Amino acid sequence: MTVAAEVLAIGDELVHGGMLDTNSKWIAGQLEAIGLAVRRFTVTSDDPGDLRAALAEVCARADVVVATGGLGPTLDDRTRDVVAELRGGPLWFHAPSWDRLRGWLQGRGRPVPDSNRRQAMLPPGAVPLDNPIGTAPGFAVPLGRAELFVLPGVPREMQRMLLEQVVPRLAARPGLEPVAQHWLRVLGPSEAALGERIEPYMAAGRNPAVGITASGGLLTVRLVAAAASREAAHAACLATAAELRPLLGDWLFAEGTEELHELVAARLAAARRTLAVAESCTGGLLAARLVDVAGVSAVFQGGVVAYSDASKQALLGVPADLLHAHGAVSEPVAAAMAAGARQRFHADFAVATTGIAGPEGGSPQKPVGTVCFALARPAGVAAWTVRIPDLGRVFVRDRAVFEVWRALLREPLAD
Repeated sequence: MTVAAEVLAIGDELVHGGMLDTNSKWIAGQLEAIGLAVRRFTVTSDDPGDLRAALAEVCARADVVVATGGLGPTLDDRTRDVVAELRGGPLWFHAPSWDRLRGWLQGRGRPVPDSNRRQAMLPPGAVPLDNPIGTAPGFAVPLGRAELFVLPGVPREMQRMLLEQVVPRLAARPGLEPVAQHWLRVLGPSEAALGERIEPYMAAGRNPAVGITASGGLLTVRLVAAAASREAAHAACLATAAELRPLLGDWLFAEGTEELHELVAARLAAARRTLAVAESCTGGLLAARLVDVAGVSAVFQGGVVAYSDASKQALLGVPADLLHAHGAVSEPVAAAMAAGARQRFHADFAVATTGIAGPEGGSPQKPVGTVCFALARPAGVAAWTVRIPDLGRVFVRDRAVFEVWRALLREPLAD
């Protein structure tokens, strides 16, 4: 039996572009993992009319709705009031929530404004969901055909409450088919060319479902399977992946649902190897993504953003005559940058990027999108050039980052 779920994100800041809704993506992944079929995301403002219409619509359509936002102490936090209106009754005061909220604030030496009492008010029929790391309790309540769960919009509060209080409740529903995913990462072909290669596997209604996602030049073939158990779903994904690998050939360079920088860090850690980076056109993107990984200090020694010719010379020891003879965007300069970073950071491996991200700076010989790379390792330095399509500055830089991850995932790391 399919349990249809939807996610509702609430907040003026989301519809006016002040913030990006990242909660919905995370929630959907958790719900699908236990077997709910997430059908739709909705984003709405705090306006009572908009919020009322959105809640009524999603709760009339889905079996389960998870909503985030609008639970703060100020008058523009209206989610409680609108749900109470749709439930046909007044808000009621939940004293234990108020006691916990006051204790949380007082325990941190913070004042307890009277306005915080609003956060302990619940719609009729609602069951409170405790917030152990914030002031806003959530609640669960029947609305329309749906079981509605309302959680704070603060990501760390929402995530803990969903995992501890919502997911176990939903996982107990009978008849769920857990979902597993497996991702195949591809660089090289266009999305159209890749689609033609694996078209027979992309038929609607197939289990596992096979689809392609494009991002910054990276193509991800996503396999999503549903089965009686998570293990059976995962096995179904792996069986289809085994059939796809020969079709993908050299385009395929990584597998798994982890982010590529996480795979790189894990591979370096397993081999007990260290890494440094020397960046020009990527401007620190490599380093920033690496330090997103907890524990990466065991493998990442550091990096340099050497954007100007002078900084390449001063920080990485790139010879001036090399820059003069070949230009900053060249394989010899990339190789010197990587060698300099490896030496200065005493790393086992070092990578370098130098290129033309645009929109200006290109030439017939080196058009926008020309990026030179180098990988310095104990056996020596390898350098290569990629002509990335000129689809904008962000695209060129992102595609360059993916090229580095591919090189590091393919490079033999053992002695």
